[in-house]
Amino acid sequence: MILDPTFVLPYLVVAAALAFAPGPDTVFVIANALRHRAQGAVAAALGVGAGSVVHALAAALGVSALIAASPIAFQALKICGAIYLFYLGLQALRSFFRLATASDEVEAELRRSDVFKRGMITNVLNPKVIVFYLALLPQFVNVDLGNVGLQIFLLGCIHNLMSQTFLISVGLGAGRASDWLKHKQFGRYLDAIAGVFFIGLAVRLAISGRADP
Repeated sequence: MILDPTFVLPYLVVAAALAFAPGPDTVFVIANALRHRAQGAVAAALGVGAGSVVHALAAALGVSALIAASPIAFQALKICGAIYLFYLGLQALRSFFRLATASDEVEAELRRSDVFKRGMITNVLNPKVIVFYLALLPQFVNVDLGNVGLQIFLLGCIHNLMSQTFLISVGLGAGRASDWLKHKQFGRYLDAIAGVFFIGLAVRLAISGRADP
């Protein structure tokens, strides 16, 4: 047996509560749903999920522990994440002020690919995700069962699956709202809204302390 059954149930409760709590990932998905509708929301959620898999692997291999133990490395990662989010916000605001030159079909295809990569990079560069995996997962590992790294990775995947379910559901709802807004001639303002969201995330990450939840 890989996971301790006595730890699994309480972990599911904690993981579900954390996965369903609104946070930066939720805002990122909603912002992309407003910009690119349901397809953009799903791409953003999958990108965030891919980033979470990277964190789970890093935590299992102990790389995250090394980063979190170094104040300099942690701060550098936080700054990189804030800069990248700020860049995304500027890009969104830039598209608000310019006229589209590509066809809708080509633009949608490019956006899905870009949104996925941005979601993954944003999640990977979020130091709070590292702290989350380091602080939570080890509490539900039974060292007597061995395969500690595998246990941590599986627990991370369980949380990621819950988070993906929530993010995709919220994203699809926001995507439908985006369709309605565009139908009501508010489409040109969606990029501006997304830009404000991204820049707000950047500021939040930049000013947040290491011990924040």
